Amino acid sequence: MTDLLGGRVTMYPAVPSTALPHIQAGKLVALAVTGPTRLPTLPDVPTVAESGYPGFEAMNWYAFVAPAKTPPEILDYWNRELVKVLRDPGVREKLMQDGLEPMPGTRADLARYIDRETEKWSKVVRDAKIQPE
Repeated sequence: MTDLLGGRVTMYPAVPSTALPHIQAGKLVALAVTGPTRLPTLPDVPTVAESGYPGFEAMNWYAFVAPAKTPPEILDYWNRELVKVLRDPGVREKLMQDGLEPMPGTRADLARYIDRETEKWSKVVRDAKIQPE
């Protein structure tokens, strides 16, 4: 982001929470969003799919994780408390203002999402014949 703002690079795939203040200040121009729908905070910015790449979707997401040996009752407690916070209207509104959409759910919901993302991006890597360097 620093190099983009300083003119050393000409584009940068930024997360909304990082780019939004600079877009609102007129320092950056948003070309497209990578999700399936336009962002409420950037309603005039098309999706990549709308821009000529149907089916394109690359979402940035965050998850709360813990060490594998954490007892299930502790994980369930943390999950319930985090869901309460993420469903709070004030928290939700602030996150949405920053271009982040909270998606509270169960631990199983997150596991399924991670499995889908792993499958999707593994296919991209295989199809593109991407190799580690």
